[in-house]
Amino acid sequence: MTEKPRMRKQPLVNLFLLLLVLLLGLWVWLTPEQPTGAPSEPLTRLDPAAIQRIEIRNNNGPRFVLQREGREWRMTEPYRVPANTPRIDILLDLLSTPQVESFPLPAERLTEFGLDRPLAELTFNQTRITFGGTHPYNYRRYLRIDDRLYLTNDIFPHHALARAEEFISHALFAEGTEIREISTPDWRLYNDQGDWHLEPANPALEHDQLRDKATAWQHTWVARVIKAPTTPGDATVSVRLADQAEPLLLEVIRQKSQTLLVNRALGLAYGLNSDALLRSPGLRPPGIGE
Repeated sequence: MTEKPRMRKQPLVNLFLLLLVLLLGLWVWLTPEQPTGAPSEPLTRLDPAAIQRIEIRNNNGPRFVLQREGREWRMTEPYRVPANTPRIDILLDLLSTPQVESFPLPAERLTEFGLDRPLAELTFNQTRITFGGTHPYNYRRYLRIDDRLYLTNDIFPHHALARAEEFISHALFAEGTEIREISTPDWRLYNDQGDWHLEPANPALEHDQLRDKATAWQHTWVARVIKAPTTPGDATVSVRLADQAEPLLLEVIRQKSQTLLVNRALGLAYGLNSDALLRSPGLRPPGIGE
C-alpha cells in the first residue's frame, strides 16, 4: 500500500528535472556570448611621461594649471606652489583607461550626452578631454575628444571635479628646504652654527630632542590644503628659511577638528591633525605621562 504513492512521485520528479535541463539550455542559448577578442583600446595614445602641462576647468572653482618640473609637478595658476605629484600620477591614468565604446559625436545631440554644459575639461598638452554625463543604464561616463565620443568606466570624476587646492602638495615645506629658526608666542628654536638652541632654555632637554623638533617642522605633511579662511588667526608663527631673506609668517587658527596654519601671502591654509608641532620641544601632549 505504501509503494504506490512513491512510484507515482517518481515520474513527476523526472519531468521536473527534464524541464529544468530544458530551461538551462534555453538560458545558455539566449545569453549573448561574452567577447573573447583583443582587450579594449585605450582612451588615447598619449604617453603620460610626455605630458608637460595639464589644465583643469570645472564648476567648483577657478581653472588651474599644473606644470611638470623634472620628476615633480608644480602648480603655476592660480597658486605658484609645489603640486601633489602622486595625485597627478593617478590622474594621468585617464589617458590609458580602456574605452568601452566610441563613435563619431553627433553635434545635434550634445545635451543627450551632457556635453552642452560639461562637468569638466582637462587639457593634457594640447589634447582636451571633456567630461559629459553618464549612460542612463550602466552609468559609464561619456568623454569627448575632438569630434569623437567615448564611453569609459567612471573612475576619474573626483579628480576632474577637484578644486585647485586639492592638487597642492601636502608637504608644508618643499623638499630641500632648510629651516633656520621657528618662533612661536611661547618658544623660539634657532640654529646657530649647526647646533639647535631653545628659548626659554630647558636644561632637561637633549640636543637630539631640539633637532627632532626642527626636523618635524621641516618634513611635516598636512592632512589637507584649503583656501585660507577670512577668520583672523589666534597667534602667529614665524619660520625663517635658509634661502629667504624674510621670515615666513603662518597664522594659527584652532578649530574643533583640526588646527590650520594659514599662509596669507599665498591665500592657503594647511590643516594639521594635532597641535604637536606647536608644542614646545619635549612637551608631552595633554594626558600623557600624568
